[in-house]
Amino acid sequence: MRRNERQQRLFGPLPGWSLLTDNCIEKARDITDGGAIYNYHQICAMGIPDCADALMAIKKLIFETHEIKPERLVKAMENDFEDNEDLRKMLENSVPKYGNGNDEVDAIARELAVYFIELMDEFSEEGNQIFVHLFTFLLNIPFGKSVGAMPDGRHAGTPLAYSLSAHQGRDKSGLSAMLQSLAQMPHNMAAGCSAAILDLHPSFFQGIANPEKTLAQIIRGAFAQGIGQLQWNIVSAERLELAKKEPDKWGNIPVRVAGYSQLFKMISPELQDHIIARHKHA
Repeated sequence: MRRNERQQRLFGPLPGWSLLTDNCIEKARDITDGGAIYNYHQICAMGIPDCADALMAIKKLIFETHEIKPERLVKAMENDFEDNEDLRKMLENSVPKYGNGNDEVDAIARELAVYFIELMDEFSEEGNQIFVHLFTFLLNIPFGKSVGAMPDGRHAGTPLAYSLSAHQGRDKSGLSAMLQSLAQMPHNMAAGCSAAILDLHPSFFQGIANPEKTLAQIIRGAFAQGIGQLQWNIVSAERLELAKKEPDKWGNIPVRVAGYSQLFKMISPELQDHIIARHKHA
């Protein structure tokens, strides 16, 4: 990242942008060369929930209970758990996962995020800070294709977790537990931003006279815990499956994707599957 920045400074100045940016003319410096008053670069920390789940599995099943030999786990991952579905299920289901209010795995996720942010601070230069996003945009899907099988039972090539959301489908202990996990993350250190998408099943509001007020109270409570940006979907997986199968009939439903909303029928099948797989809190 820093190498690319220096290459642009030397070979790719932006005079037009610099003319429209405060202080570049006064300092006689291009925007790529520290001319701007606020000069910074951004980087995304991706896969933190997945890494936390993976480290938790190693901690529990290899170092504490000794239920799995390290050599067996490595070999199984090299073969993407082929002929080792029992092992994969153990990794996936018998160890606490981030997003369920478990202090132990949440602490691992926090430590990973803090470590990455502090590491980027070390690479920052005077007047040129590197700001960390705890936010993946849509990159958790294409980048997941280059990541092999993991100790949390994740198959090779499958999507990583979206931003600070739990790995899709794993936040099964309820909305309050998911928010409890989010509250452990260092949102105040992520100068770029932090984000999570939370999916609510329509039944979540069944029997509630004022659902808008209820959702507003949940959001206020989350902010009071120090949680950063929250994005919401209120939809069932069944409704999304209908929209995927018959887009002309059912596809005009808007969904939160990654910092923006789009009609479900207008996003790629791969992204549709990812959104369907997110746990819908009831």
